[in-house]
Amino acid sequence: MSPLSLQLPLTFETSFRVRYAETDAQGVVHHSNYLVWFEAGRCEMVRVRSGRSYRDLEDLGYLMVVVDLQAHYLMPARFDDLVQLRISLVEWRSRQLAFEYALSLPNGPLLVTGRTSHVVLERATRRLVRLPEALRLLLWPG
Repeated sequence: MSPLSLQLPLTFETSFRVRYAETDAQGVVHHSNYLVWFEAGRCEMVRVRSGRSYRDLEDLGYLMVVVDLQAHYLMPARFDDLVQLRISLVEWRSRQLAFEYALSLPNGPLLVTGRTSHVVLERATRRLVRLPEALRLLLWPG
C-alpha cells in the first residue's frame, strides 16, 4: 500500500482521568501536561492499531521527532475530570507527518486543541529520512 492511497484522517480516541499531580496550585491542569497527553495518545494509537510500539520503530533504527507543536487552551481540566482525547493523523508527506488533537470532557466543552508535525531521523546518524514503511505499518498494519 503506498502512502498516497492511505485514507486520511486516521482517527483514534482514548480517555483518562486527570491525576492530582497534574494540577497546579490553582487546581487546574498545568499547561505542560496537555503536551504530555498528546504524546501518550500517539503512543497508545500505535499500540492499539498495530499491537506494537514506538520502541519498535526505534529498534529498527528510526526516531520520530516533533518539529512543530501548537496548542490552543480554551478551558482548563481539573483533578479527577474524565478527559477524552481525539487524535487524527491528518498529513502524510514523503518526509513529514502531522497529527491534530482535541481534548474535551465527555459530552462537554472542548478544552484544548493542538497539532504536532513530525519528521523521521535515522537513529545512528540523526539524518532526516523519508517516512519509512515501518512507520506506515505501525499506523496501518496489514
